[in-house]
Amino acid sequence: ATTKRITTTVSTKSTTTTQIASVFTTSTTTTTTETTAVTTIITTSSCSPSCNSQQTCIQSVCLNVGHLAFALTWSQPGDGDIVVTTPNGKAINYQNEGPSSSTDQGILDRDDSDSIGPENIYWSSSSSLPPTGTYYLCFEPYSFNPTISSSNPLTVTYHVVRSSGTILNITKIFTSTLSDSYNCDATSSTLVGSFSYP
Repeated sequence: ATTKRITTTVSTKSTTTTQIASVFTTSTTTTTTETTAVTTIITTSSCSPSCNSQQTCIQSVCLNVGHLAFALTWSQPGDGDIVVTTPNGKAINYQNEGPSSSTDQGILDRDDSDSIGPENIYWSSSSSLPPTGTYYLCFEPYSFNPTISSSNPLTVTYHVVRSSGTILNITKIFTSTLSDSYNCDATSSTLVGSFSYP
């Protein structure tokens, strides 16, 4: 695999705005977290069999991308859940998989209940474009053994994938088991970060 990496690491409790530029796109991400790392990766990773042109390879799994995708991975085996709230306030998760008007046509097409992910939400290239605006990206720790703690932290990463192939990674380290009943917004205890589309 060949990779070009541009990394900015943020370790503050204040709001930080990071400009990330790649050969394909320029995006702005604003996050407010305790420990967050934002990385743009342009990669030609390999999956076997190879992914098609509408997919990307994350952790040796071909995931659908379409117009836009949000993939979730975590650092220890367990049951973690992806939660993405659209700019229209519609939460996509295992209780509301889509595609429908209640998900703004987003689709949860991969759920992982006993490993390290990935889980994936995407907008098919054969459907309407995703809504414009800010997406909130959260992580619900459904079941982990041992329990997440300061002595057993869990690193959670969102992989935001555009149709161009650019991947923006947003990472947060959790040191306790936080749950927000699958609510996901700017004030959620389970917030990993946010992303502005387009």
